[in-house]
Amino acid sequence: MALYGWHPGERTIRQKMDIDKDPSLNWLYTSVEGDLPPDHERPPKYTTLSFNVKVWDGDPFVNNVRESGDDEMLMAGIGVEFSTRRRNKFAGKITKRKGHGDGYKFEVHVNEAIGNCPKYIPLRELVPYQGSPMTVFDKHHLPDNDELPHSQAVISFIQSCDTTFFGTTYAATEDDASWFPSHLGMNIRGGRPGFVRVRPSDKRTLVLPDFSGNRIMTSFGNVEATPLASLTLVSFTTGDVLYVTGRAQNHIGPDAQKIMFLQDRLTTIHVTGYIFVRDALPVRQRPGTSVQRSSYRPPVRYRVEEPAPVLRFDDDSPTTATLKSIVLHSSTIATLTWKSSVELKIISGQAIILDFSGFIGHPGYQHMAPRNPTSVNDDRIRTWTKPGNAATGQFSLARKIVEVQPALLEDMSPLSLTIPIVSVTGDFTLPRASKRWALFAGGIGVTPFLSMLGGVVGDGWDIVLMLSTREPDVLLPLIGEREGVAVHIFSDEAVPDSSNVTAHQGCLTSTYLVDR
Repeated sequence: MALYGWHPGERTIRQKMDIDKDPSLNWLYTSVEGDLPPDHERPPKYTTLSFNVKVWDGDPFVNNVRESGDDEMLMAGIGVEFSTRRRNKFAGKITKRKGHGDGYKFEVHVNEAIGNCPKYIPLRELVPYQGSPMTVFDKHHLPDNDELPHSQAVISFIQSCDTTFFGTTYAATEDDASWFPSHLGMNIRGGRPGFVRVRPSDKRTLVLPDFSGNRIMTSFGNVEATPLASLTLVSFTTGDVLYVTGRAQNHIGPDAQKIMFLQDRLTTIHVTGYIFVRDALPVRQRPGTSVQRSSYRPPVRYRVEEPAPVLRFDDDSPTTATLKSIVLHSSTIATLTWKSSVELKIISGQAIILDFSGFIGHPGYQHMAPRNPTSVNDDRIRTWTKPGNAATGQFSLARKIVEVQPALLEDMSPLSLTIPIVSVTGDFTLPRASKRWALFAGGIGVTPFLSMLGGVVGDGWDIVLMLSTREPDVLLPLIGEREGVAVHIFSDEAVPDSSNVTAHQGCLTSTYLVDR
């Protein structure tokens, strides 16, 4: 993997992340695999890769070859089989090259190789495709006051991608060059569409979150030593490719959370140049197939300055919630009432984000968790719907409770169960432009509507709530009888009598809606 151990940048970032004392990671570079599995193509030598490639208009490789002249070129790459998530990255230097036009042949002497973490790569079935590449933008040097164009969909393209290739460099000092030679790095990062964010204020700084991985930290280490990076973002449906380069900086812990909400590790890239090429990728996702998203992928995290529907609280004066009581409605559904340390301004339909890490502890590191993939990035942050309409220091939360029967329900105050409130969030609220609405819900998914209905005050409301549930006897009392609200229950179970409720046997169907 590495040459003679961790280079200075890798050592620094590992100290910042407090993983430098882990013996399972300290000596990874001493492990040598004796042979390649039989399904790998065998190169002329174990340390040599031969390439015969065709480049397209706008491919940065052409300019790099031209500017390097007869000098040796550093190179890094990654091979990915998107249908299986097989992957292997390598680094070295180009020792032989020749070519002209759109064809090049070259050999790479490989001195670093590793199979990096695959768990965030979306699975795709790809097929060859003959595109017609066209360079839309080609700005190698972006002026200080310029920004990435949004009107031509560059920014929206970035925030629609679920895959990016992360290029880094390590420029060795004279004292370190003999032990830690200069080299490049290439990695693949995957997530939900939009996991790479763009800073709204300058429209050119990209934020790349780092998720839980194998903790080798080669990309982070390179950035720590040499603050430069590149991103290559691709669309497997249109074939569009965006190359960006820029000044990079790592951010850890509180520093990272000041940039991206609830994110502990990230890299920012202040773009200094970019190339955007349409219809360039020589493969496409097979028509009629769908993307299989990774089960490990965390939710999209937004920049703090983005206009996301979140009310955040000041870290210097933490806002907390103390559990006051629990009312069990069934063996799996309960209402929890909390008292907040400050008055909360909550719009009907919004939710509370609570931090349970101090209550149940931070999770230990685990690389993979096949039985519970989301636990790998579990930050103990939970979002619960507020069903009531109180805008005071007391609020209630409805949540599924699995196999839990609290003994002290009526007054939980003596237990002093106090946890931080991270924020109030949600833009799924009842609009005020009209008082006529049809609401559809299934099971416990009715909780946002409980909050909305709590805000229905006064005359003129005409709301129809259609609820499909196996527990009408539990959910109907929570909805209650409200003037101007008609409830239609679709269930195979007995429905309690109520003046505003109409019972229907079975599930809600499209036929029922068409007939109405």
